[in-house]
Amino acid sequence: MSLFSKPKVVIWPKNKSVEIYLSRKNDNFLSLDINLWEDCSDKDLEGLIYFFNQNKITQASVLVPDDVVVTKSFVYDTKIDTIDKKEVIGLASGFVNFDIDPDSIEHSLIQDGEKTIINAVIYDKSKFDCLKSNLLKTNLVINSYRPVSAAVSDVVSKIYLSEFFLIYPLNDKDYTLMLSKNNQVYLTANFKGPSLDIQKTINYAQLYFSNPVTKIYYPESKDLEIITSTEMEKTSYNESQIAQNSNHPHNIPLPVIGQIDGIIKPSQDISSNKQPNMNNKKNLIPIIAVIIFSFVIVSFVVYFIMSKNKSKEIIDGSQIDSDIVPTTIIETVTPEPTPTIAEISKDIKIQILNATDINGQAATLKAKLVSLGFENVAVGNAATSATTNTVQTKSATTSAYFESILDQDFPAAYTQDLKTTSAYDAVFTIGTDISGMKTSAVTITPTKTATPTSTAVTPTLVE
Repeated sequence: MSLFSKPKVVIWPKNKSVEIYLSRKNDNFLSLDINLWEDCSDKDLEGLIYFFNQNKITQASVLVPDDVVVTKSFVYDTKIDTIDKKEVIGLASGFVNFDIDPDSIEHSLIQDGEKTIINAVIYDKSKFDCLKSNLLKTNLVINSYRPVSAAVSDVVSKIYLSEFFLIYPLNDKDYTLMLSKNNQVYLTANFKGPSLDIQKTINYAQLYFSNPVTKIYYPESKDLEIITSTEMEKTSYNESQIAQNSNHPHNIPLPVIGQIDGIIKPSQDISSNKQPNMNNKKNLIPIIAVIIFSFVIVSFVVYFIMSKNKSKEIIDGSQIDSDIVPTTIIETVTPEPTPTIAEISKDIKIQILNATDINGQAATLKAKLVSLGFENVAVGNAATSATTNTVQTKSATTSAYFESILDQDFPAAYTQDLKTTSAYDAVFTIGTDISGMKTSAVTITPTKTATPTSTAVTPTLVE
């Protein structure tokens, strides 16, 4: 992002919520419990519109999950230049769980030697139309709608130049398996946990390329067993590490990175056990140019001010030489804006484990959480002792909320490594004395604003 440009905004509608990411270091994330896949009233959209107005957001791009848009490729053993859309619909109809509207499918032809690959992108028109209708009510200009898999491919294809599989979480239980090469997504398939469908998809994908696909990436944070009979190089990736390597805050997910800019140095690997290579000097040129430009501007301003102060000044009607008048410089510190705290469901299951030899610690923390509205809280003793407080969660949203609310009362190390199979959504482990903690709760109530009535131009789905 340039020095004076507005932050880029990415909207990511989930199953029953919507996540918003901004390309800035602070206050860059918001999650709201709004289902944009169903018709929403103006009241339903109040919180979303309020956030856009408060942050002066007028345009954004949208990530579309790969259960709403499906990518599938088909192989012809001969070269073809054109293909009728009806034939493409016939090929794709058996691979989606929704009716295919002729206006909801896009295709392209990829020549590979003597064969042709028909690449089709099919989206659920009923859901997609509902999404566009809801966003139109916010008065936003939507620059693009892109599949999550396409945004992920933008990032990884700059790192791994051959064909690869990648598993990306669709939600807490479901996953998307994608196949990509040279920034082109060839297919997506959704599955639950360890599945034989992975091997079926791998077998089918071998038809696309002359060389077998031997690389598969999987999320490091997920306890996912990958069952394949094909010999594959299995490499874990860490989204937080990728974000930091690409100069983004650690909470920016992989698809959002691809949607914002997709800038990861080609010399880097997304493998969780690799460190970034800092020798790519070409990427430093824009930064150096900005620094030099800023230095010139500041130098000119300082010179101008000093030149004025060298002249005669009139104070209390008398002329006094500025060289003998002391100058007081008052430094003004602008406070950072308070970040928006993304609310989470108060129905989540929480476990508190006392890892100290001080009785009553778990009860103290439970009282704090109950005061915040959480009632499904279980307490117990940890199996082993600990010296520090820790909080394990299943999502970054849950971690961010508790860290914001309990930062002063319960300082802890936060991780998102809680297994999806866990009966709890968050596990607090007490390793220090918290008996004197405060019990005040924090609440945020958004101010209602009038809903804009102007319309926005909605572009078509782009890959």
